[in-house]
Amino acid sequence: MSRSSDDVDLPQDLQDSLAAGVQPAELGTEQRGRMRSRIVELAREQTPEGTRTLRGGEGAWIEIAPFVEVRELRRDEAAGMHTSLMRMRPGGVVPAHRHEREEEFIILEGECYIGTHRLVAGDVHIAAAGSWHEPVTTESGVVVLLRGEYPHPTPAT
Repeated sequence: MSRSSDDVDLPQDLQDSLAAGVQPAELGTEQRGRMRSRIVELAREQTPEGTRTLRGGEGAWIEIAPFVEVRELRRDEAAGMHTSLMRMRPGGVVPAHRHEREEEFIILEGECYIGTHRLVAGDVHIAAAGSWHEPVTTESGVVVLLRGEYPHPTPAT
């Protein structure tokens, strides 16, 4: 619990006197229920120690190409890796590129093609380090979870 600059340490005997003078308040069933609900709500909002939560509304979607957006979830610059969501609307294209590191490409919704290779919701595509990716396209739209190199691979020229 944090203390404000207005907090002042009181002598123990004064704290004891104040505590002895306080009479407990009787709470009705409705007040007790509201208090319990608020305590439970506050407890649920606390992130477990050693973890981090990125809420659905947090983090910006950034357009990286026409009809293609990426929302970075986590970046580990020391390891040279990132985890991101990518969504492509119909007609979106990610240019062909080579991977310096392994990439995990998990289709969450919709379908897409890597070259002529079709991927649908539930598919997991692993690109090995050094592998070549043909252009990624979609006719219907797709949402993908990516885990791969950071910075992102450079498109072929």
